[in-house]
Amino acid sequence: MQTPARAEYVARINRVMDYVDENLGDPLTLDELARVAAFSPFCFRRIFAAFVGEPPPQYIRRLRVERAAQQLVAAPRKSVTEVALDCGFSGSAPFARAFRETFVMTASEWRRSMGPRAQHST
Repeated sequence: MQTPARAEYVARINRVMDYVDENLGDPLTLDELARVAAFSPFCFRRIFAAFVGEPPPQYIRRLRVERAAQQLVAAPRKSVTEVALDCGFSGSAPFARAFRETFVMTASEWRRSMGPRAQHST
Protein backbone atom coordinates (compact mmCIF):
# COMPACT_ATOMS: atom_id res chain seq x y z
CA MET A 1 0.00 0.00 0.00
CA GLN A 2 1.27 3.43 -0.92
CA THR A 3 1.49 6.11 1.75
CA PRO A 4 0.07 9.57 0.96
CA ALA A 5 3.59 11.06 1.07
CA ARG A 6 4.91 8.45 -1.37
CA ALA A 7 1.93 9.00 -3.68
CA GLU A 8 2.67 12.73 -3.64
CA TYR A 9 6.33 12.11 -4.51
CA VAL A 10 5.32 9.79 -7.36
CA ALA A 11 2.95 12.45 -8.69
CA ARG A 12 5.68 15.09 -8.56
CA ILE A 13 8.22 12.86 -10.31
CA ASN A 14 5.65 11.94 -12.97
CA ARG A 15 4.99 15.65 -13.49
CA VAL A 16 8.72 16.16 -14.08
CA MET A 17 8.91 13.20 -16.46
CA ASP A 18 6.02 14.63 -18.48
CA TYR A 19 7.69 18.05 -18.49
CA VAL A 20 10.96 16.57 -19.70
CA ASP A 21 9.18 14.67 -22.47
CA GLU A 22 7.36 17.81 -23.62
CA ASN A 23 10.51 19.97 -23.50
CA LEU A 24 13.20 17.47 -24.49
CA GLY A 25 14.45 19.63 -27.35
CA ASP A 26 15.07 22.58 -25.02
CA PRO A 27 17.86 23.08 -22.48
CA LEU A 28 16.73 21.59 -19.17
CA THR A 29 18.37 22.47 -15.86
CA LEU A 30 18.26 20.75 -12.51
CA ASP A 31 16.89 23.94 -10.92
CA GLU A 32 14.10 24.12 -13.49
CA LEU A 33 13.10 20.48 -12.95
CA ALA A 34 13.26 20.90 -9.17
CA ARG A 35 10.83 23.82 -9.48
CA VAL A 36 8.44 21.67 -11.53
CA ALA A 37 8.58 19.04 -8.77
CA ALA A 38 8.40 21.63 -5.97
CA PHE A 39 11.56 20.28 -4.31
CA SER A 40 14.90 21.87 -3.55
CA PRO A 41 17.47 20.93 -6.22
CA PHE A 42 19.36 18.75 -3.71
CA CYS A 43 16.25 16.84 -2.62
CA PHE A 44 14.92 16.61 -6.16
CA ARG A 45 18.10 14.97 -7.46
CA ARG A 46 18.06 12.34 -4.69
CA ILE A 47 14.34 11.62 -4.92
CA PHE A 48 14.31 11.49 -8.73
CA ALA A 49 17.23 9.04 -8.79
CA ALA A 50 15.57 6.87 -6.13
CA PHE A 51 12.27 6.68 -8.02
CA VAL A 52 13.53 6.55 -11.62
CA GLY A 53 16.77 4.64 -11.10
CA GLU A 54 19.08 7.23 -12.66
CA PRO A 55 19.90 10.87 -11.94
CA PRO A 56 18.07 13.56 -13.95
CA PRO A 57 20.96 14.39 -16.34
CA GLN A 58 21.41 10.73 -17.32
CA TYR A 59 17.64 10.28 -17.71
CA ILE A 60 17.42 13.31 -20.02
CA ARG A 61 20.44 12.20 -22.04
CA ARG A 62 19.01 8.69 -22.47
CA LEU A 63 15.66 10.04 -23.66
CA ARG A 64 17.37 12.41 -26.09
CA VAL A 65 19.47 9.61 -27.58
CA GLU A 66 16.44 7.32 -27.86
CA ARG A 67 14.39 10.04 -29.55
CA ALA A 68 17.28 10.82 -31.90
CA ALA A 69 17.57 7.15 -32.85
CA GLN A 70 13.88 7.13 -33.79
CA GLN A 71 14.19 10.38 -35.76
CA LEU A 72 17.24 9.18 -37.67
CA VAL A 73 15.12 6.42 -39.17
CA ALA A 74 11.80 8.29 -39.39
CA ALA A 75 13.28 11.41 -41.03
CA PRO A 76 16.03 10.18 -43.37
CA ARG A 77 16.29 13.56 -45.14
CA LYS A 78 17.28 15.34 -41.91
CA SER A 79 20.99 15.61 -41.29
CA VAL A 80 22.44 13.98 -38.20
CA THR A 81 23.24 17.45 -36.84
CA GLU A 82 19.63 18.59 -37.33
CA VAL A 83 18.38 15.53 -35.46
CA ALA A 84 20.88 16.16 -32.66
CA LEU A 85 19.79 19.78 -32.26
CA ASP A 86 16.08 18.90 -32.48
CA CYS A 87 16.55 16.40 -29.66
CA GLY A 88 18.17 18.94 -27.34
CA PHE A 89 21.87 18.28 -27.81
CA SER A 90 24.04 21.40 -27.80
CA GLY A 91 25.94 20.26 -30.89
CA SER A 92 27.04 17.33 -32.99
CA ALA A 93 30.07 16.39 -30.83
CA PRO A 94 28.13 15.81 -27.56
CA PHE A 95 25.47 13.98 -29.56
CA ALA A 96 28.01 11.75 -31.33
CA ARG A 97 29.62 10.84 -28.01
CA ALA A 98 26.29 10.05 -26.33
CA PHE A 99 25.00 8.09 -29.31
CA ARG A 100 28.14 5.97 -29.63
CA GLU A 101 28.16 5.24 -25.87
CA THR A 102 24.55 4.09 -26.05
CA PHE A 103 24.44 2.15 -29.33
CA VAL A 104 28.15 1.32 -29.87
CA MET A 105 27.96 2.76 -33.38
CA THR A 106 27.71 6.18 -34.96
CA ALA A 107 24.39 7.80 -35.76
CA SER A 108 25.09 7.41 -39.48
CA GLU A 109 25.83 3.70 -39.03
CA TRP A 110 22.60 3.37 -37.04
CA ARG A 111 20.62 5.11 -39.76
CA ARG A 112 22.08 2.81 -42.43
CA SER A 113 21.49 -0.32 -40.35
CA MET A 114 17.87 0.64 -39.59
CA GLY A 115 16.98 2.10 -42.99
CA PRO A 116 14.33 0.74 -45.39
CA ARG A 117 16.61 -1.87 -47.00
CA ALA A 118 17.70 -3.21 -43.61
CA GLN A 119 14.07 -3.51 -42.50
CA HIS A 120 13.05 -5.41 -45.66
CA SER A 121 15.90 -7.90 -45.36
CA THR A 122 14.61 -9.30 -42.05
